[in-house]
Amino acid sequence: MPRRRSAVSLLQGLLALLVVLAAGCAIDPMPRLNEAIEAEDVEVRRAAVLTLANLNDSRTLIALTEVFEDDDELRDMAATALVKKGREQVTDQKPDPIIDGIAALANNVHLSEIVRARAAWMLGEIGDREAIPALKTASAGKLSNGDNATLLREQATQALEKLGYQKDGRPFEIPICSIEDQTLTLLPIPEPIGEQAEQ
Repeated sequence: MPRRRSAVSLLQGLLALLVVLAAGCAIDPMPRLNEAIEAEDVEVRRAAVLTLANLNDSRTLIALTEVFEDDDELRDMAATALVKKGREQVTDQKPDPIIDGIAALANNVHLSEIVRARAAWMLGEIGDREAIPALKTASAGKLSNGDNATLLREQATQALEKLGYQKDGRPFEIPICSIEDQTLTLLPIPEPIGEQAEQ
């Protein structure tokens, strides 16, 4: 029961944080959000990911990437949040730190194939053609044992189609202008990949 109370109080704190942020008060929310993404209660973690998605702070990228890599339950939600960030934070900085960071995940043979495949999906959904070189690499990706990374290759190929690199185009799963530059109360969850799709 104490754990439940702790989770409820953390969730209430996150909701209060949203109210404070909406009012424009200058309180640093990141320590509390970093704590919340580590909580045992999935609802607390979910609320933290939603808050991170809506918060205009470059530190949210690190927190969302950690959730994406480590939290199987919220990976897809974190992926959508990172797509939102990637679409909102357009920069002339080359290489783009968001694209570069996600590309590194897609092409890291030490990560699980599902993480790498979802990273390739994110690169396509962000819609920045700067991701094409990384996606071309991923479309020939291998697993750490040298076998072909089938899921990764499939998602990278589809992402290249979304970016207009292939002859046949492909629509975005999350339509452009549907999540960026607005405060969301719910993040759309992407279609499952691989084994997730079969369940």
